[in-house]
Amino acid sequence: MKKLTLTAIAVASAFAASANAAEVYKADNLALSLGGRVEARSEFSDQGKDNKVNQKQQELSRARLNFEAKTQITEDVHARGFVEKEFTKDNTNDTRYLYVGVGDENTELQYGKTDGSLGLITDYTDILNTYGSEASSKSATADRADNQLLYVGNYGDLTVKANVNGGGAKVSKSFFDNNGVEIPGQKIDATIDKGYGAAASYDFGMLKAGAGYAKETYDGNAKDSDNVLVGLGADVTDALYLGALYVNGSQLGDDFQGYELAGSYDFTDKLTLASTFTSANFDSEKEDRNSATVDLGYQFTNYFLTYAGVSKKFTQDEELKGMLGAKVTF
Repeated sequence: MKKLTLTAIAVASAFAASANAAEVYKADNLALSLGGRVEARSEFSDQGKDNKVNQKQQELSRARLNFEAKTQITEDVHARGFVEKEFTKDNTNDTRYLYVGVGDENTELQYGKTDGSLGLITDYTDILNTYGSEASSKSATADRADNQLLYVGNYGDLTVKANVNGGGAKVSKSFFDNNGVEIPGQKIDATIDKGYGAAASYDFGMLKAGAGYAKETYDGNAKDSDNVLVGLGADVTDALYLGALYVNGSQLGDDFQGYELAGSYDFTDKLTLASTFTSANFDSEKEDRNSATVDLGYQFTNYFLTYAGVSKKFTQDEELKGMLGAKVTF
């Protein structure tokens, strides 16, 4: 669970890396750090309203491993290479990040497979261990993509991100009926031609606010995608956090809008309850996508977390699902 203060959210969004990465080697002007996680997860689902007797359980365990090599160009300017892989039983070679960055303590320019700008805004409500963060419908350029140039800057209470994508990545969009079942023959496959995005977040103290925009175009006849996001977050007390996200845009020509509400409460320094409610409306669908999630996490140590989450769709197939997990980070 992302138990982050508002300031910590900005820092974590700025420089993607493992929170517990440890330096494992140091030479004259080179530091090598290693981090990652091993996460055992099991999901249970009733398969939706048309399959109530067809209960399903599946293992969704995964592991992530990342390396960072950092060297100082001058006393204040560094260069670093970062790579992170994800391993699952179905895909043993998923590259989440692979980039080189040059910068200083507060700014960095990255190129490779790296984040887009709008994660800075979706982090306001992306606070769960399990589900949630389903309303934003970010394009690849806005989220994380290959061939991406990203600038990150922290200026006191202001954090900014701006990115440009050179294209080439494959994307797709599926269309669904009223029960949330994919409609055969209507899937759109496209190749990114170019994209760009920008976002800013400002910390006022107890309250934090941000906004961002991203646009993506494609080769051929596929229609453009764009995203407008506005986020708010508040540390109401030391234990209570509330967040909200408004989204508007188009996904390969399918216009949408929606919102997500999130909250978390720390009963103790180890036990946290969090919840989200998500609503999204696509022009291609007759019903809104409405869902809610409740998530309980227990942090035994800084490196070991257990959690349980339940998610319910109130429209489409009305699926009820839950997840149990345990995670060791390093």
